[in-house]
Amino acid sequence: MKKNKWLPMFVTVVLLFTFVLAGCTGSNESSENNVNSSSANNEGKNATIGVMLYNYTDIQGKEIKSYCSYLEQNFNVTFKYATIGSSEEEHITGLENLLASGVDAVISGYDTALEESLNLADDAGVYYAVVLGEADENVKSDYFVGGIKQFGENPAVLGAVYAEQANQAGVKNVAITSFPAFAFLDAPVIIQGFSDKMAELDSAANVYEPEYHSFAPQDAIDAVTKIISDHGDVDAIFALGSGMDFVYPAVLNSTKSDIKVLALGYNDSTEAALENDSVLMAGTNNYSQIIANAFAQLYDRLNGHQYTDWKPNGRVNYATIKSVQDVADFKAYVIPEDKSQGSVTVDELKQEMLTYNDQATWEGLQKLTSRTISEIKKARQ
Repeated sequence: MKKNKWLPMFVTVVLLFTFVLAGCTGSNESSENNVNSSSANNEGKNATIGVMLYNYTDIQGKEIKSYCSYLEQNFNVTFKYATIGSSEEEHITGLENLLASGVDAVISGYDTALEESLNLADDAGVYYAVVLGEADENVKSDYFVGGIKQFGENPAVLGAVYAEQANQAGVKNVAITSFPAFAFLDAPVIIQGFSDKMAELDSAANVYEPEYHSFAPQDAIDAVTKIISDHGDVDAIFALGSGMDFVYPAVLNSTKSDIKVLALGYNDSTEAALENDSVLMAGTNNYSQIIANAFAQLYDRLNGHQYTDWKPNGRVNYATIKSVQDVADFKAYVIPEDKSQGSVTVDELKQEMLTYNDQATWEGLQKLTSRTISEIKKARQ
């Protein structure tokens, strides 16, 4: 009987000693090894996330699906895809179909019908993110995780980068094409940044008023034709609206096929166009960064976590490409088939998620998802 009486006390002492040792060990861990500190072996709840885009056939759609597939392999998540039209009615119909299918969260490419979309998401108890643009910060909802500034903190800086490349190439008379401002909200700021920098670098340079066009190849052809007609001395076009897919082919097939192109855009012809100097610069969104940013926040919310330093709009890097070597790096670190070698790895992402690391912050996530190609390359070497 005496032996049994002392046994509980002995066990208690051993447990206390074990906890003290565990505490001492934990105090020596670096923040880099802090994954799972908030919830050991917590792999997160099973979640289904809907994705809404106009299509999945261009680089944007393909890269988004590819990175989502990578996430599916490493998290308890399944993605459902909805192809929607550009009208508010088509957007809402696509959202309603996803909600009816039982998704836990939605990634929308666009801020179309944002307030109505959030009302529907609120009613369904479904978290909602916008990923291909900055969201209106005045729109409030407990289920809204925000938007993403896809051209960095200040889009004017991107315009200035393109202007520096134009100046280095020696072009003097630059026209501008773009999708309309109502559809491309960042365009006016990018254009202003470009114009201001061109004036600063070369007072003799001419930057003509933008020629806006709609969303079909023929619209870009018409814009290029008008530019050549109105400005016979044009030697370059800063093409903001599908620059590689629409404007570059239109220039090649025009009466002035020697016009240089500075393109917001990227496709399989970019490398050759840079090599033969018909394109001076290209670029595109880093879609892995975009999806990583939104997914981390959505998955954390679904697991009961929210950053204390959260802000309504995150940021990612817009990858710019000026040379054949840049194309090689872009392929290797932004759009590789193996996403574990790309812009944001699973291990890197978990380090910035509260589900896996109770020291994670929203600002830490933004720094991770706004690295340049050269910064990503350095991290992989």
